[in-house]
Amino acid sequence: MKVQVIYSSLSGCTRRVAEGIYNALQVQDKSLHDLAQGEPVLDGDVVLLGYWVDQGGPNTQMKAFMEKVEGKKVGVFCTLAYWADSNHAYQSLVNGAALVKEKNVLLGGYVCNGTISQAMIDRFRSMGSTGPHSASPENEVRWELMKDHPTPCEIALAAERFNERLALLERMTKQGLAYPAINL
Repeated sequence: MKVQVIYSSLSGCTRRVAEGIYNALQVQDKSLHDLAQGEPVLDGDVVLLGYWVDQGGPNTQMKAFMEKVEGKKVGVFCTLAYWADSNHAYQSLVNGAALVKEKNVLLGGYVCNGTISQAMIDRFRSMGSTGPHSASPENEVRWELMKDHPTPCEIALAAERFNERLALLERMTKQGLAYPAINL
């Protein structure tokens, strides 16, 4: 089984998660590709797609790429500078999954806390202290707390999630069973 890990990263958070998943994959045939280097040929049996969240879903470059993926087993993962257990995070993962689940088998997903770039913090600070992305005292505390995300534990959990899904896929395939597509 060939696994491709393809990602788009703005601040480096998604890249770190993608690299962590790639390094921990328990398969021999695997590749890692940054969309900033261009679109790879989709020749894997499994494609794991990672993106940074922009306006509640995949960033523009990854969204366009995801819409082209067809006939694959696909996992999605994302990072965002907000709480990974929030409705916003879950919906951002669902919005990414929606782009691939009709033409592919969805293996599952993972959403991870990320940091926010200093450039974005500076931009938000210039906008004042009101609004959802403002430099409010609450947001300033969150930005400071999340500056070290994703953590090694979060990256390891992402790797564990996809290794488990790949093991399930392999076992089910050997027994002639269909993988039960995850409905995010």
